[in-house]
Amino acid sequence: MHKSFDPQVWRLALSCNGSDVRVGEVSLRAESCRRKVAFYLDDQGEPVCQSLCPPDRIFPVLVTRIVAAHITADRAVLHVDATLPLHCAIGDVAFPGNELAGARMMDVTVVDASGHRRTVHAEIPSQVTVTGTVALALRAVRQPATAVTSVWPDRLSTTPARPGGLPLGGG
Repeated sequence: MHKSFDPQVWRLALSCNGSDVRVGEVSLRAESCRRKVAFYLDDQGEPVCQSLCPPDRIFPVLVTRIVAAHITADRAVLHVDATLPLHCAIGDVAFPGNELAGARMMDVTVVDASGHRRTVHAEIPSQVTVTGTVALALRAVRQPATAVTSVWPDRLSTTPARPGGLPLGGG
């Protein structure tokens, strides 16, 4: 069975090679086994250590390990050993190292190391291995607030903008 990866969702050119998922020449399963800690893939598909990155930066892909899994007929809950950025959502999941034969679509809830939960409707293999590798396609859920300059000339301070675009308080 072959999985296709939507470049609009993954923001990288991913491909399948047997049961493995690759970005160019990088095998996500082999890289995950070599590193033993979570890592991002940057915009060029290069691995970047998660612990060296600012927490508010959203990379296209996070590759991490599954530490616990609970799968029922219509839902999967996966606990992972990484912390996802707070302002991101999961667009899709991939399971490097797992065969897709017998895979089915279901709601997949990912619980990160901080206990935050995110759910995506995605394809999940019939066998998910605890300590196995999972790749998560990440996307930002909102843009950071912009600063608005005060309209009163005697007040040159800036105030954070509300989502509607109007400044908070009196300027």
